[in-house]
Amino acid sequence: MFIVRRLAKTFLLALIIIKSANAQLTEVKTDSGAYLGYSSEHVEGVIAYKGIGYAAPPVGDLRWKPPAPAIPFPGVREANLAGPACWQAKNSDASVYARGDLSRSEDCLYLNVFTEAVSPKESMPVMVWFHGGGNTAGHGGPLIFDGSNLAKRGAVIVTANYRLGAFGFLAHPELTAESEKNSSGMYGILDQIEVLNWVQRNISVFGGDPDRITIFGQSAGGTDVCLIMSSPLAEGLVDGIIGQSPGCIKTSTTLDSGGHEQGRKFSQALGLDGAGADVLQEMRDLPPQEIVSAMRSAGSGGGPLIDGWVVPGRPYDLLENGEQNLVNVMVGGLADEYFGLQHLSPEISEAELTDYLVNTFGEDSSEIRTLYSKEIVESPLSARKVIAGDNGFILASRMWGRLVESRGSDAYVYYFSRPAPVFRLYVPDEKDLNNDGGGRTLGAYHSGELAYVFNNLDIVGLGWETADRQLSDTIADYWVNFAATGDPNGPGLPVWPKYNSNLDMVQILDTPVKTSVHPRKLELDRMERIYMDGR
Repeated sequence: MFIVRRLAKTFLLALIIIKSANAQLTEVKTDSGAYLGYSSEHVEGVIAYKGIGYAAPPVGDLRWKPPAPAIPFPGVREANLAGPACWQAKNSDASVYARGDLSRSEDCLYLNVFTEAVSPKESMPVMVWFHGGGNTAGHGGPLIFDGSNLAKRGAVIVTANYRLGAFGFLAHPELTAESEKNSSGMYGILDQIEVLNWVQRNISVFGGDPDRITIFGQSAGGTDVCLIMSSPLAEGLVDGIIGQSPGCIKTSTTLDSGGHEQGRKFSQALGLDGAGADVLQEMRDLPPQEIVSAMRSAGSGGGPLIDGWVVPGRPYDLLENGEQNLVNVMVGGLADEYFGLQHLSPEISEAELTDYLVNTFGEDSSEIRTLYSKEIVESPLSARKVIAGDNGFILASRMWGRLVESRGSDAYVYYFSRPAPVFRLYVPDEKDLNNDGGGRTLGAYHSGELAYVFNNLDIVGLGWETADRQLSDTIADYWVNFAATGDPNGPGLPVWPKYNSNLDMVQILDTPVKTSVHPRKLELDRMERIYMDGR
């Protein structure tokens, strides 16, 4: 059993404090060098430190290796620009998830810190954010993830990059053979754990408390924080976890049951089909653009899996057996997840929907069809979107909450149902996706809660209303309260009860915020039984 306990501080980092007019921390010394921060552009009283290296560039012989220590440097570096995104393919500008022409590099292991502390003695709770993007795209530096508004609520906010796609999640038999841990394919998760190690060593100089670290992430990031909860390497590094639209509970792929096979397909897509150190050297000598191209032709570069070292077993089993890190969890999903993820998909026929149901639920497909008969009549495509969201993010969230509750920790489960304005989340200069001023055409779509969580409605998006701002204030308070105390509740907030699987009461994040039996209880109960029968 991995019982969370705080590691003793091994040394005290030197602190340089330059007193500005309001006595803020503007220069700090980390264990690799000194950085000069700058006043936030968006919130008075917050200092932002951007582009801090937390590990060495994973290039050359360090490609497909665990992160190495950051390289020390002399003098003081300006921390006014987020580091480049890790290598990824450019996505469609017609997508709500368009990321534009990002600066991309393998030298990408950077993080950003937002703090309103005036002294390291303040010991504020710390929130570490891991972005979504299918573990193949995204970065920690978009405007929507600016941590200034959360920091103003009394937390130190950290956002970070981690290796993506084949760079971060390639499992391959030769990489496994090379590894001292007999493991491969989890470099992106190892990067995230290295962020937490960096936080342990350095966050006190930013006014953060290394004994109160909450990790939070959305979509792939939500899955990743769940995997970190499953990792013995994270013991003592985390005190709370917030999973937004996670999917890790059902993770079952291992090195031998698909990981190595996918890696072979990937090396073949590169035109390399050899063995031993020679093929690895050839792969490490390739330019990153070729790696990205091979990801497309191979279908992917891999994804998080059970490698036996970073994650020793199936997350569901580890939770069920009480072998995960014992921390409180706040977790949930959105009512219309796939209306965003598949918003460019063409309509499908009932026959195509039937094929989807049979492939997904087998002999139980007819029962699922009955449960969603109303949605099917309205539109087979819409029905598939609702079913996919329920069977994926929504079910995974509730199962995670149930498992946490069953082993004695506190869980808080939410269901976000407020239809959000539709805009390009990550391209603030071209945010209006449909030229409708932020119409709410996708409901409570996947990622639609991000601006609410970061309380950034005044700096990203369009079409916001007073009710949205009130909801965002409530959500941001819940998130920071949870980081501070392990409980989202606080003065003036709607009461959010601990999750009880017998009652199945969840917090509905909408206008108004309320507590209710899970709106998808009947459907989720059946889907969970199908999953359990197939284990």
